[in-house]
Amino acid sequence: MEHEQIMMIYQKTSDKKYAKFLSDEGWKYDTEADALAGYTRMVKAEQGEPLTWEEFGAELRMEGDTSAAQKLYRTLCEHMENGALSAYQLYEYAHHRWCIRCPEAVVAYQTGPKRWAVNTCGETISEDRARLLLNSEWGFEASRIKLLGIPYYDATDWNFICFRCGPYDWIMQDGELHQIYQ
Repeated sequence: MEHEQIMMIYQKTSDKKYAKFLSDEGWKYDTEADALAGYTRMVKAEQGEPLTWEEFGAELRMEGDTSAAQKLYRTLCEHMENGALSAYQLYEYAHHRWCIRCPEAVVAYQTGPKRWAVNTCGETISEDRARLLLNSEWGFEASRIKLLGIPYYDATDWNFICFRCGPYDWIMQDGELHQIYQ
């Protein structure tokens, strides 16, 4: 994006919002032009317009082989097309470094007619530990829990465990329980 376009976007937004961006994210950028470009990408995503691969790559600030990042971007775009992610959530994934190492962990399940649960957790745990967590948190009988995919758990408010218990499929996501929509 050209400098004049960036300046127009900056002038249309409040000085407070840009100042907050600089306070939160400004340390990442070497120049004022780079910071304005980063701010422009954030505003674009907030307005519902998805980042292009080039913009996503710039937000990632990756060097060298980008094949894993491209795979992640394609996965995220598929989730966005299905309605599982918004343009802003696509932008936010550029800040999750674990996704680049493990793009297959970015999975989504529909939990309602227009609701989706998307994994934002990159730490895997053992199946036994996942069963015990589901048992202690939600009271599901551990011996009846069948995990659907890899369980992810960092903390009680940052987790993603898909499972079947009885005839129903469930997701424990970030400390909440959702039934998978069928």
